[in-house]
Amino acid sequence: MTSEKAKQLLDSLTQQWRRKIYAGYVMRASGMSLLVMVALFLVVKPSWPSNILIAGLTFIASLLVLIFLNRKETIEAALIARHLNRVLPQLEESSELLLKPEIESTVLENLQRRRLLAALNEQQARSSLPRHALRSSWTFLGVAAGLSLLLFIIAPEFPSKEKTASVILLQSNHAANGQTKNPPLQIETVQIEISPPEYKGKPRRTQDKLELNIEEGAQIFWQFSVNQSLASGLLILSETDTLVMQSTAALRYAAQTRIHESGFYYLILHDFAGNELRSDYYKIEVIKDEPPAITVNSPQQRTEIAPAQTASISLQALAEDDYALTDAKIIATLARGSGEAVKFREETLTFSSMQKVSSQRWDLHEVLDLKKLGMAPGDELYFFVEALDNRRPQNQRRRSEIFFINLKDPARVEVAVSAGLAINPLPEYFRSQRQIIIDTEKLIKEKGPNSATDFKNRSNNIGIDQQALRLRYGEFLGEESNSGINRNVEYGGEEEHEKPGRPRTEKDNATIMSVVEQFMHAHDAEENATKLARSVKDMLRAALAEMWDAELHLRTHRPEIALPYEYRALKLLKEVQQHSRIYVQRVGFEPTPIKIAEKRLSGDLAKIFHRRAQKDFSENPTLPNVRQALPLLRKLEAANAHDIKILERAGQDLARVAIEQPGRHLKALQDLRALITYINEKKDFCRDCLLTVEQAFWNILPPEKPMPARQTTSDLGLSRLYFKKMGATR
Repeated sequence: MTSEKAKQLLDSLTQQWRRKIYAGYVMRASGMSLLVMVALFLVVKPSWPSNILIAGLTFIASLLVLIFLNRKETIEAALIARHLNRVLPQLEESSELLLKPEIESTVLENLQRRRLLAALNEQQARSSLPRHALRSSWTFLGVAAGLSLLLFIIAPEFPSKEKTASVILLQSNHAANGQTKNPPLQIETVQIEISPPEYKGKPRRTQDKLELNIEEGAQIFWQFSVNQSLASGLLILSETDTLVMQSTAALRYAAQTRIHESGFYYLILHDFAGNELRSDYYKIEVIKDEPPAITVNSPQQRTEIAPAQTASISLQALAEDDYALTDAKIIATLARGSGEAVKFREETLTFSSMQKVSSQRWDLHEVLDLKKLGMAPGDELYFFVEALDNRRPQNQRRRSEIFFINLKDPARVEVAVSAGLAINPLPEYFRSQRQIIIDTEKLIKEKGPNSATDFKNRSNNIGIDQQALRLRYGEFLGEESNSGINRNVEYGGEEEHEKPGRPRTEKDNATIMSVVEQFMHAHDAEENATKLARSVKDMLRAALAEMWDAELHLRTHRPEIALPYEYRALKLLKEVQQHSRIYVQRVGFEPTPIKIAEKRLSGDLAKIFHRRAQKDFSENPTLPNVRQALPLLRKLEAANAHDIKILERAGQDLARVAIEQPGRHLKALQDLRALITYINEKKDFCRDCLLTVEQAFWNILPPEKPMPARQTTSDLGLSRLYFKKMGATR
């Protein structure tokens, strides 16, 4: 065998292995779709086209899932070569040499390739491929086919809910002897016509099943065909409404109503012999008409716009409804002013672009022109999107969340100037001295050789925070806040530079101050500006001095030197807080002392008498019929006509509770009717029905409230003997 043929053999084996794996996926997906198709046919019983379509979708979904889960198991020629090395010893672990070009191989590899080609057998290589994957797939498909066949065989033995199409036998409450001249009353055919509301756009349909799955507000028209004439016929809806069945033709009766809520119903028929007959309970499930759903994609819920930015906002929203939409609009409110002078103006806006993808889905777009709306700097706009559906007679509406658009006022932006440069506005709060120390230590720790500019900016910002805090505390000493800013401008580098010329002496400073005082108007002295004690003022003044030095070194980019000043300032501030505590003596009314010796035991007790409170804890038990019916369930064989009435009243209580949860107690109501039938006819006893009804009765009973009771102690002979001995020893 040549090298080319050997390489072609490996490629062929790779493709063959891949086909086996994909065939296994197909067989597993086929088995899964077969199980789903059989289950749907036995439980839901859809039409054959629907069942085949669902089975096909299940096959495709299962196949995609299997491919996705095994996507990492790639079959390549190298994998086949390693497999051949394991199963064929004569290949001497050298099959990978067949995939390597001869030009790139060494002399020894070429010699081994010749030995390999001589030992390689195509028939033996093809038969050595693994078969476990395909074998397990065949097993899965066979098990699925066998299980489906078994379900088809035993399906007729299962109780079915679809046996109400042709004949419905009703249960009788006549005398126990059961002797009647007429044949038992039964319904031969059932036809229910369902007319959904017109605005929902659904066609009218008919069915022969008594359980209803209808739209909200649908008109229901029942038609029954019986085997004999009726004296009266009633259709009870959830124990709250009663429909009288009208005769439409010979042995045909009908009733109709419009249903808005979920619940259940049953039939009560009377023949001319005076017998009352009841049907089982049947579920009514109403599909509610939900209000529209709105999703706003843009803008964000809170948007701030600078004066220099564009004065328009793009609004994009999506409105959806389960049936159809009729309208969508924007409700906007413009707020102008501040405080008590704020004014509001509300406007209703329409969408300029309403792309109706379908009657149930609209894509909405609108550009909000803020100038056209009359917004000025400082104004705020609140808006929400509202959508309406086509429900009749009253539309349902849903509104989105409220969105806010704020147009900033440039007149409110404050800029502080320090060292001739614009600095960001100070925040409304001031950092504490402890926070300034934390920031300084963090700055020193993160100092690096490549971040000189960032280091200086951060040090300068901490110095600004220190300045703000120093000016804040300076107000307690009566200082002017502008004095600190003027002094900050004087230094801007590593050192303070004096102007060239003769240095200024103390005599010059005194002369200048005397001239200034002649023309200066002093509002108040700093010492008298506050009511703090002199010792507190001295400590606070010392803290401000430490803050000043810390600020100096921070603004000149030397935080290591500023840190000791910051700690000393913090220590002084804590001492100020301790010294500023004030004790205020409590004052109030001091009553006249009571002369105890004269007043003691001198009061008149004629009008004082003992009160004994008595309370009746007995209360009427809830659901008395259910409480009386529970013991009767254990002695149904000896039940009489009075017991049947108790069970009937208990069933009415259970039906009233089942109105709120129609699907929960429906089975119990049906089983209770079967037990009443057993009492009347003494046959076909259903033990499972007994357990279901008893459990339902216990579930609807409320928990018992604790009642007060007298505490009793056990009187044992040993205790009496003990007290007797104790009395004898005294």
